[in-house]
Amino acid sequence: MVRLQTFILTMKIFILFVLTSAFWISAYSQPLQRELKVKPPVCYASGKVEKAFIPPPKGFLLKSGEPKSDIIVKYSPNFPPQAKTAFDYAVEIWESILESPVPIHVSVNWSSSLGTNTLASCGPETYYTNFKNAPFENRFYAVAIAEKIAGEELNGMSRNDITANFSSNIKNWYYGTDGKTPDDKYDFVSVALHELTHGLGFTGFFFIQNDLGAYAYNEFGDASSFDILVEQFAGNKLVDTSFYENASTQMKKLLESPLYFDSPVAYTNTGERPRLYAPASFDEGSSVYHLNDDTYNLTNNALMTHAVGMAEAIHDPGPLTKGIMEDIGWTNLFLSFAHAKDREEPGPIDFTAAIESYYPIDTSSLMVIYSIDNFTTTDTLLLQATEVGGVFMSSLTPDVGVTDIQYYVMAGDQVGRVRFAPSSAPATKLSVHIGPDSQNPTIVHSPIPYFLLRGEPLVIQASADDNLGIDTVIVNYSINDVPQPAFGLSLISGTAYEGVFNFDLNTLNDGDVINYAITATDASVAKNMTVFPNDEPLSFKVEKIFDPVTRYETDFNSTSSDFLISDFDIYTGDNFQNGALHSLHPYLSPKVDNKDFNYITFLKHPIIIQDGGNISYDEVVLVEPGESGAVYGDDNFWDYVIVEGSKDFGENWYELIDGYDSGANTIWKQNYNADIVSQVSQAVGTSEWYAPRIFALTQSGNFAVGDTILIRFRLYSDPYASGWGWAIDNLVIQQPTAASVTTLSTDRLNVYPNPFENSFEIELASGKTISKVQIDVYDSFGQKVWSNVKVNVGEMKEQINLSGFSQGMYLVKVSEDGLPVYSRKMIKR
Repeated sequence: MVRLQTFILTMKIFILFVLTSAFWISAYSQPLQRELKVKPPVCYASGKVEKAFIPPPKGFLLKSGEPKSDIIVKYSPNFPPQAKTAFDYAVEIWESILESPVPIHVSVNWSSSLGTNTLASCGPETYYTNFKNAPFENRFYAVAIAEKIAGEELNGMSRNDITANFSSNIKNWYYGTDGKTPDDKYDFVSVALHELTHGLGFTGFFFIQNDLGAYAYNEFGDASSFDILVEQFAGNKLVDTSFYENASTQMKKLLESPLYFDSPVAYTNTGERPRLYAPASFDEGSSVYHLNDDTYNLTNNALMTHAVGMAEAIHDPGPLTKGIMEDIGWTNLFLSFAHAKDREEPGPIDFTAAIESYYPIDTSSLMVIYSIDNFTTTDTLLLQATEVGGVFMSSLTPDVGVTDIQYYVMAGDQVGRVRFAPSSAPATKLSVHIGPDSQNPTIVHSPIPYFLLRGEPLVIQASADDNLGIDTVIVNYSINDVPQPAFGLSLISGTAYEGVFNFDLNTLNDGDVINYAITATDASVAKNMTVFPNDEPLSFKVEKIFDPVTRYETDFNSTSSDFLISDFDIYTGDNFQNGALHSLHPYLSPKVDNKDFNYITFLKHPIIIQDGGNISYDEVVLVEPGESGAVYGDDNFWDYVIVEGSKDFGENWYELIDGYDSGANTIWKQNYNADIVSQVSQAVGTSEWYAPRIFALTQSGNFAVGDTILIRFRLYSDPYASGWGWAIDNLVIQQPTAASVTTLSTDRLNVYPNPFENSFEIELASGKTISKVQIDVYDSFGQKVWSNVKVNVGEMKEQINLSGFSQGMYLVKVSEDGLPVYSRKMIKR
């Protein structure tokens, strides 16, 4: 399966510099560029008949118990129904094997752009390292594994975890699930099961270029959880730099020689070490990330061999692949160790570890390896079980005169997996000091952006740590510069502290300003102290939710407390004639892999949705456009803006309309792309680029008439490119019946036919002369395609010819003297 990593094309240029120059170091100190991202493997057709059938696992066939994971699939519109059935079958097989508390999102496409001999491609959308609960430091895990280990969503709801493409050029697919694949067809279930395995982490970062072998992701030396366990015959790991140099001819020779996988679970299951596919000539599509054909073809371990034969139906990953999947992170041995605290006076030092293991723990492996002379000599303490399940402890009383102890902790399970604390031990060690303490505590805290006043207390959280131990964590604060009684935070777990602001909610008002700072004091004789922040206090505003309304309108020409003013603000910007709601200009991107920013504001007046209620506004959107053909929710739909609603005062937000970007308007996209420097568009918004947008409050299906919702505007920024941002003006939510403020009413307007072929007509009979009537027609992207203004109108009949435009939805908008009167969706057939 070809791994044509786009990043390699760029990194190839630098490989020789790695060996000869410091240039590479400076080049890769820059933020990651998107083109460096790893592209997925692809799968070849062997062209040979290799008749075999391995049925699914017994647990799947017996349908015993609920699925262990939830794999959610989004199919492209052109994906054949029979292929969906087969892919769903493969999904259900993996759901019966892999456990995860976090849903796994898969995007599946029916593609004509794969190679002539290519069946499919699939891979992780991204990789994560150093996330919550990560068993090892600086190891890259496929996103689905990382989310399983972290126990939470890391990729965000708008990103998939796995992306798969199946070839529409292959005409001899077999879509059955019975394994009775004809001799002239390729079994779709087998290919789907194989490709999902890659997407679930059976892949990594090895490659060869210019006669040099290497491994890299963001930079040279990055390795996946699969790569870490690849070894040569003698058992030396390829990523162990004490044996092998990265980006070297030596690494190339290794990648073209017999390779194995150090999988304790696979070895326990079968008594053999999995042999990987490593032909004498490196195949970037197949080498390393498959099992060896000659060893496993036509056996129960054949699924992950490098090519798929006709009539070959393998519906079980097999014991070796299942073992490998466990060892790359799908089952784990977790070692959580609370660093032993320093002491000011001699006395016993306690070592405490919490161990969680999928397999039974090997209690003989639980130990603290320590030294008092920087590991010139060593000694060992066995960790003993406590009354608390999974918690083990040991105690050491140092001899008089000992001031420093170096140590690390080890734990293993009964299938032979071993973990250390710190995870890089024994290369890295921990230490304990005995003697007077002068170190200040550390505080980590995410500033509170605002406080939404809705009758619930405000919780504040912080992480406080100290080499000796924390005595107190205190919050000092003021309301509108009036000092308030300080309050303490309580230890929740580990270094996490939490508390509740002790103000009276009934006395707070919208717009009140809270200033605060956190002070941590350690348990030393000196009472060492840290204040966070160490200069000016942090600040946030109290935001009150006002009474619900059925309509809202503003031109933003004056400041207002109606909106949350944090990431957005109301003012007259450069190149604008009057006020608007502006995001940060330019908005920022994190420049850190897998991090993102969300800039938000919301209307503090809840809206009661009425029958036919809609929302309209003028806008300029200069945010990074996605790839050609990408739509909201696709992996290559980059930055976007979106309008969302919440029925529970902001606890959960759902789309009112799909996210969109500069690609929604030709003028926006052209100007965004006209001048880009270091991935930042230099285009500056202007009122001349305003375009209207109107949509029904219920059109997404997330909300219904009678719901009371908050409305939020959000700009999403991914880790990479960025631009000027978003401006919104002339916001109207549920315009009332126009008759009360205008002469013209909807019952005096007639627009027909709908649907229409090439043209439709608008008839108007006001009964009275109107000074100005304007008719505008917009396409589904919000671009104005037709407009006309009539003056001194009493009656009118206007034909609107759209014969030169494509089929689809159009919006007709009629205004009287600048006031919206009528809007209607029209369908061109």
